[in-house]
Amino acid sequence: MTLMLDLAVPDSDSAPQRRYIDSGADLSDDGRYRWRLWRRWAEGPALMIVGLNPSTAAADVDDATIVREVNFANGFHYSALMKLNLYAGRATDPRDLAGMDDPVGPDNDAYLDREAARHDLIVLAWGSNADRVRAQSVARRIWRNDCLVTGTSLAVLGWTRGNQPRHPLYLKSSTPLQHWQPGTRADAGGSDSRWRSLLGESGPGGMR
Repeated sequence: MTLMLDLAVPDSDSAPQRRYIDSGADLSDDGRYRWRLWRRWAEGPALMIVGLNPSTAAADVDDATIVREVNFANGFHYSALMKLNLYAGRATDPRDLAGMDDPVGPDNDAYLDREAARHDLIVLAWGSNADRVRAQSVARRIWRNDCLVTGTSLAVLGWTRGNQPRHPLYLKSSTPLQHWQPGTRADAGGSDSRWRSLLGESGPGGMR
């Protein structure tokens, strides 16, 4: 089920100023899952962000997280946001995911694969509430199937204390992206140990 929407692009975190030229969301027929959401305010490339899970807000509403992500994407000189998640199950409180029979959703990985192949930069931004095994599985899948094949870059907006990509909601708008791309050395120090933990040790087709 695809919803096409007509919303406004926030120029700041509080006040919408411009209209989207294209927006929508793909949901499961029963509305329990949201596979992807997109917001476009200009012609040009889209920034893909992988978050934790969709909220229960109506698909035609920009919740606080989407507002922040639109602003980040615009600030990084992108013209659109493509939003996907580790889990497609819709829940306002991430703790509710544990009570779902299938929080990931039957079509979620297919959407992740398809969209990852279409974008030049993918920002991982699911925060501290992600299951580590699921987070590593998705990050490594994108890295091996897309980044190492097409040259797509990964990035984060920083790291949590548990070495997970930070969630954008409460970050300053000036927060820079920390990139990781094919050819980056895993032994260069700094934050690389966190990337290595997330993406896997070096090996055939892996990081150097």
